[in-house]
Amino acid sequence: MSEKESPYQLFTREILSMWTSQDVAYIKVEELSNIDGTTFYELIPDSELLDGGGHDTLYPIDSEDVDDMLLPHKKIKFVVHSVYLEEDE
Repeated sequence: MSEKESPYQLFTREILSMWTSQDVAYIKVEELSNIDGTTFYELIPDSELLDGGGHDTLYPIDSEDVDDMLLPHKKIKFVVHSVYLEEDE
């Protein structure tokens, strides 16, 4: 039985650079799942709507908080869905 490939990849400096070049202003952080004690957060570029559930937050793309998301964490992973990685300038 083959394992399905995940549509998510870890947030990297290259992704941040691509989004900056595409004039992304904000990144929404939304809790995605918790697996074996590790919490995964999905990063969504230029999402301006908060669902009000208290599990997501908006950060300006040039904030220190976004830079901190690039640092390795044992129990926290910031991931990006492949749909947000398409370069369409």
